[in-house]
Amino acid sequence: MKTPIAAILAGGLGTRLRPLTYKIPKPLVRINRKPFFSYLLSKLSSLGIREVVLLVGYKASMIRKYCGDGKKWGLKIVYSEEKGPLGTGGALLNAFPSLPDRPVLLLNGDTYFNLDLKNLVKFHNKKNAWITLYAMEGELSERGAVTIEKNYSVKEFSEKQKNGFGLFNAGAYLIEPAAIKEMKKLIAKHRIKRNFSIEKDVLPFFAAKRKLFAYIGHGYFLDIGTHRSLIEAKEFFKYKEKGRAAIFLDRDGVINRYREDYVKTPEEFVFEENALEGLEELSKLDMPIFIVTNQSVVGRKIISKKMLKKIHEKMLSAFARKNIKISGIFVCPHRPEENCSCRKPKPGMLFKIRKKFGIDLSSSYLISDSSADILMGNSVGCMTILLKKGLKGKDGTYKPTPSFVADDLLHAAMIIKSRLRK
Repeated sequence: MKTPIAAILAGGLGTRLRPLTYKIPKPLVRINRKPFFSYLLSKLSSLGIREVVLLVGYKASMIRKYCGDGKKWGLKIVYSEEKGPLGTGGALLNAFPSLPDRPVLLLNGDTYFNLDLKNLVKFHNKKNAWITLYAMEGELSERGAVTIEKNYSVKEFSEKQKNGFGLFNAGAYLIEPAAIKEMKKLIAKHRIKRNFSIEKDVLPFFAAKRKLFAYIGHGYFLDIGTHRSLIEAKEFFKYKEKGRAAIFLDRDGVINRYREDYVKTPEEFVFEENALEGLEELSKLDMPIFIVTNQSVVGRKIISKKMLKKIHEKMLSAFARKNIKISGIFVCPHRPEENCSCRKPKPGMLFKIRKKFGIDLSSSYLISDSSADILMGNSVGCMTILLKKGLKGKDGTYKPTPSFVADDLLHAAMIIKSRLRK
């Protein structure tokens, strides 16, 4: 199969980024001294993409001037300019008046994520899909939720209507020429307008025909659509370029044995089998180790902060005797109903560590027995390792896919060491 043609939606007004976008189009907003498009086009080039169509509209001349013919990224860039708003689908058809000779990878011009193009293409071909959307795991607020069948066909697509955690649409689609042809037929039959939305107007149609599948990717996901997400993007690239990798460990079920009635005293804190041996191996690596743990027993007044400190003093004393070095213990003491930003699976504790210690989350590892933790790690781009201890990943309504599965912490340490040798 030929490498897909990338088509990037870059014609929007960027209203949520005003006043920045009064003067420049959203794809050229600067992220740490570089236009966002520089990161995105470099990423596509590194994946082996060579042909790119930029679907432009608002301030198109500025995008043309900056991107040119694409040679500085090793790309061949051409342009499709819309004179008025066409929607995501209308912009795609405007770019391809004649059917392309290969699939089109349609992307948003304001997102950046860990695109696994090689496996996406393999999956797409295996499923004989007309459209494969790229799904990821994380918070669903302000994102399109995706529900899939066992064979990965899309059962339901909800455009920004759900909360909680689960699969969301990353806004990337691998689209067959046959699907583009079908969209044109729908317009000819007046079933959809010429300025139509792929998400709202045609994905449900292809889902009903069992021609829409979802590939589940892992890793970081960024967008620069709002001022808040723009700040997060700046933080991400800052630490990706200059930060160091780390290892994040859950506590209960990883370091100590999991208890359904919680660890309430130092006497109840019992090390998990091979936990200390695993920590010894991890300590030999040139990577800081952090413990990140939910301890709502504090918020619920089951134990005091003073008692939690005593429990951790017992743990740290054992570490010291084995020359195990821990860079920090980060605790969320809140009850679930408090809806704080630090309780896992929310990544607040990881973001705090990243900022304080200069950590690149996208090159780090997270080890846990909990599906909530695996979901958290996946959502920020960590390599995740699920242990067959404690909860064994059976604690949540969601079932995130870890990067690796290990018998215990020692086995997880061996996985990391093996990967670092490569």
